[in-house]
Amino acid sequence: MTRTETTPNGLNPSLILEELITKHGLISVLRALIHAQSRQRTRKRAAARMTDHMRRDLGLPTQTAPPRRGR
Repeated sequence: MTRTETTPNGLNPSLILEELITKHGLISVLRALIHAQSRQRTRKRAAARMTDHMRRDLGLPTQTAPPRRGR
C-alpha cells in the first residue's frame, strides 16, 4: 500500500491542529482524535480474529503453518 501525504511540504502539523481547534473547538478535535485511535485498534483486533483463509484472501500472513501433504 502506498502512503500519500495529506499535508503539502512546508506546513507545520501543529499549525494545522491549531486551525482545526480554532474552527471546530478543542472538544470536537479531541473527540475526533480519540475516535480515530479507537477505530485503528478495533481494526487490528479484527484482523487478529480472522481465519487463515480470510487472511490469505486479504494478503495478510497466516497465523498457522499450512498443512503438509503426505506422500
